[in-house]
Amino acid sequence: MEGARTIRRGADGYPAALARVMGSGAPEQLRVRGELGAGSMRRVALVGTRHPDRYGLEMAQRMATDLVRAGVSVISGGAEGIDAAAHQAALGARGHTVAVFGCGLDVVYPVAHRELFADIVASGGALVSEYDDGFPASRYTFPRRNRIVSGLSDAVVVVRAGEQSGALITADWATKQGVPVFAVPADVGHPLSAGPLALLRRGARVATCADDVLTALGVQMQLPLGSDAPLAEVPADLAAPVAAVLGALGRTPQHADEVARATGLKSGSALAALLDLELKGLCEQRPGQYFVRRG
Repeated sequence: MEGARTIRRGADGYPAALARVMGSGAPEQLRVRGELGAGSMRRVALVGTRHPDRYGLEMAQRMATDLVRAGVSVISGGAEGIDAAAHQAALGARGHTVAVFGCGLDVVYPVAHRELFADIVASGGALVSEYDDGFPASRYTFPRRNRIVSGLSDAVVVVRAGEQSGALITADWATKQGVPVFAVPADVGHPLSAGPLALLRRGARVATCADDVLTALGVQMQLPLGSDAPLAEVPADLAAPVAAVLGALGRTPQHADEVARATGLKSGSALAALLDLELKGLCEQRPGQYFVRRG
């Protein structure tokens, strides 16, 4: 992974958005590996629990995918769970994403995300920290890190979070900084709905999809490249179940379970057909078992 550079507060390249952090202590420096993106780029933070359920993962993936397709950078904290799902989906959609560390950039935390962090930099995104190399992760560095996540962003979206989730700290920083806060609604009885529900009661905006956030920011949704072109006909030599699955796919990513329901196939049969189509180059798999038709 390429080396990091230091950007001092007030120097060229220091994000202007972090001026909002002044009252809470804007970082005196940023250590940056990779590219933060153009100053005019809109940025949205997707944050949530480290232990999400399937719904939370799918919502994070779907929102991150649609945000980067609209030219928005996805900001998160590089942690397990919702953070990782957001970063991975942004990468899968060939978009820009930034991970903000709660330790030095040479301290890979969590260790399992070494490849993810390398992919973020390789794809044109960035890793950011206010800490010098070698600075260890600790309980107090992550709440402090969250003020940078929100400070870099034009909006903060909390996907899934318990009552004590660190994602709520990010939302609190955002409120202090004047950054709009959104919360993803879900089953009111689920423990991971407690955080978003608390935010909604305090005036957060509802985010059921990326378009809710984009509309509030005045950003237009953008269709994937070539999405206005007609889909190619289903090849005549495909087996019936495989042909049915291909016919159900479009240019908007669909989860394997959605494809199964649309075709009436069992989940295993639909997934097998999707993998067959992927091998044939007729569809493309995105993170989280989402598939999109090619050609």
